[in-house]
Amino acid sequence: MTAAIGTEEYAANLALGHLGQPEIAAMSDATTRARKVRQFFPSARQATLRLKEWNFATGWVQPAQDPVPSLGHLKRRFALPPDCLKVRFIKGDNRREWDVESGAASVSGVSVEVMILVTNISDPVVCYTKDVTKPRLWDSLFLRGFGFMLAGDLAESLGRSRELGEAMRAQAEREVSEAATVDARERRQHRRPETSWEATRRGRGFSGRRLW
Repeated sequence: MTAAIGTEEYAANLALGHLGQPEIAAMSDATTRARKVRQFFPSARQATLRLKEWNFATGWVQPAQDPVPSLGHLKRRFALPPDCLKVRFIKGDNRREWDVESGAASVSGVSVEVMILVTNISDPVVCYTKDVTKPRLWDSLFLRGFGFMLAGDLAESLGRSRELGEAMRAQAEREVSEAATVDARERRQHRRPETSWEATRRGRGFSGRRLW
């Protein structure tokens, strides 16, 4: 029976279908296909998430500062959430005065190995890409890209060629690129025209000329 949309099995079977492989009934199956899917599923998900700033994977956090300063020129260290895959930007920071490293930081008084934001900004509000593990929350365009990314990772381990795997990963990147184009188009369509009153408020007359 075909797996329901929004399940890991459905997402996995998309990838297996790209490779001409039979579907799996459950992720917990004892088959070689299911075992390989379990092996590559998390890394394929995270790789596809990192390719684009997906709206559904947007996270915000105001992290706590670690008491131990950095040895570098960016002194303040902030432990990022465990589901953080990629920092996008810091609210209000126009000069990108930050970087990311990994190491030990204090979280609730306990030293843990985490991704660490280093910056000279105090109390940063961070926008990041989070690891959304539940397929029912995925964007449909993300699901398409993920299917090809997972197929690329599975190809050689399931007896297909390395070239096929590379072709699948390349197709994943094309799918994600198309998703970015769709996002940009939708943003333009949903942006309402600026009124003359709003233009005047920000320093432009009714003709669009700047007033000062």
